[in-house]
Amino acid sequence: MGQSQSLSTQVEIQASPDAVRSIFMDFPRYKQWTNWSITPIDSSKTSADLKPNDRLKVDIGGGMAFQPLVMENSPDTFQWLGALPVLFSGKHEFHFSPSNKHPGGTTVVQLENFTGLLAFLMGPGWSMRQSTLDKWDAFFADLKKEVEES
Repeated sequence: MGQSQSLSTQVEIQASPDAVRSIFMDFPRYKQWTNWSITPIDSSKTSADLKPNDRLKVDIGGGMAFQPLVMENSPDTFQWLGALPVLFSGKHEFHFSPSNKHPGGTTVVQLENFTGLLAFLMGPGWSMRQSTLDKWDAFFADLKKEVEES
């Protein structure tokens, strides 16, 4: 049957959701401010053109590279699904919403639901879980800095 695990992290950014999402979705500029890369497989597509079932190349560093399918690309959510069927799959989501803590700011939430026989590797106490959260937090620190300095 398999396991399921969930991870999440969030960041508060002093800019509007539209401003944050605009920088987040500007994939070609990532190399200027972070070590992550997200590229549409179909090079004729921009991030604004991406729709469900379009494929991406994603590299979050440290050997974590994969080619997920876009599941949603809306003003408040960007989501993909990466999978090694039966063994491991992850539904990765980014949510952009007005901050309840900082007027005019944005709360960005990153979460992933893992399922499959190897999902236990993302459970509490496993190094893969902490390594993944560290990569997410570093990306959010980079995103926050880039947005707030723009």
